[in-house]
This record gives sequence, C-alpha cells and structure tokens, in this order.
Amino acid sequence: MSNQDITLKVEDLHKSYGSNKVLKGVSFEIRKGEIKIICGPSGTGKSTLLRCLNLLTPPDRGHVWLEGEEITDAGTDIHKVRQKIGFVFQEFNLFKHLTALRNVSIGLEVVKGIKKDEAREIALEQLRKVGLEEHAHKYPGELSGGQKQRVAIARALAMNPVIMFYDEPTSALDPQLIGEVLDVMKKLAKEKITSLVVTHEIGFARSVGDEIMFMTDGRIIERGPPDEVILNPKHEVTRNFFRNITRLYERSEQ
Repeated sequence: MSNQDITLKVEDLHKSYGSNKVLKGVSFEIRKGEIKIICGPSGTGKSTLLRCLNLLTPPDRGHVWLEGEEITDAGTDIHKVRQKIGFVFQEFNLFKHLTALRNVSIGLEVVKGIKKDEAREIALEQLRKVGLEEHAHKYPGELSGGQKQRVAIARALAMNPVIMFYDEPTSALDPQLIGEVLDVMKKLAKEKITSLVVTHEIGFARSVGDEIMFMTDGRIIERGPPDEVILNPKHEVTRNFFRNITRLYERSEQ
C-alpha cells in the first residue's frame, strides 16, 4: 500500500489539562477501508483523543494528517476538516425540536449547501440504511435510545465522510438496545467504511476490527489483530482489562 492509502495518520499527540497529562504521545495510522478499535479503562484519554483528531479540542503538540493534509497546521480550515469526519457521540446529540429526517438533512443544507429536496432524499436513504425510514417523521423524544443512536449514525454518514469516529456509541444504551446499534455498525463495516471505534464491546471488536489498540494512562501500550490482543495480551493491565470485561458480559448474560 502507498501513502495515498493512508486516511488518517497521528504522530506523537499530546494533551494536558493543567497538570493532568491526558495524552502522552499517541501515534498510529488508519488506511482506507480499515476499522480500528480503541479499548482501555475509563479515564485513559480515549474520548480526548477523538476530540483532538476532530479538532474539537486542540492538541498541545503532535501532528495529525487527514488524506495527506496536516490538519494540525495553524492555517487549517477546521470547518472543512470536520466535514470529512463523521462523529458519533455517546449521548446522540440530536436536535430535540427536529424530526429524525430533519436531524439528518439539516447539516447537508447548512454545511454543504445542498437544496432541501435533494437533502431530504439523501437523508431518507441514510435512514433506510440504518433501518429507520418508517420513523423519519418522529422526534427524538418519540424514539428509543437505540433508534436515536441510529439516527446519529445516519446523520454522520449523510455528510459522506472519509472516516467515521465512534465514541463508545453503545455506552448510554440499555443492554437490550445495544444489539440494534452494533448490527448497524457491523453492516457498515462490511461496506469497508474507514472507521475508528472506541468501544468495550469485545464481540463487536473481534468480528469487525482489523486491529485493536489498547490504551491506558494516555498511551497506546499494545496493538494487533483483535484475537491476539484480547486472547493473548502482552501486558498485565491489558490481560486484567479483558478478563474483567469478559466476566462482566458473562454475568449480564446469565
């Protein structure tokens, strides 16, 4: 593969809040069509990393390239960068006063300047893709948590991003609703949509991930094929993490 195949490249990324060093030199790259998974304990900088990559939070130092363009350069047009990145948050972040359809279409009109009728058709197609076409007229208050997250995924996809970021997209959902969101994400994985996914859903990671990066204390301490990292980790902290996650799932399924 050539450098042209690298969608995202991250080099020595650092971020602190006062004396709290959250990111301590994170580096990796994602090639076109790859799905990379970030796992690790809470509070280790995973969400901060995604926010730095999307420039929602400026990193203190380090470099990020998106499709070969350094987006951490001072002259970068942040709005153009964000148009290329689909971001699915933990808490959905839908407009409560807009229908599912308008939640998906409004960005196309406002950000991309697409005419209302065309934006509506694109939005309907994306809602169809996540299995919510029949709920297009409903407001967020009329939808389940899983449906809201699927609307959020449709909204991100509608912008035709070059990469999707998912920040623990099932963490705010009731257990019985997690599956419907993961099913949509698995379907999208088959379409080889380049993605970076922060998740504790180990079954999902093993079934769709090209690589798992295990993060703790602001650093990626090991990475590799999902089965290798989950079943045969090199570090004790990684071993304990996956052992505890496995026990948690075993209890929840009893």
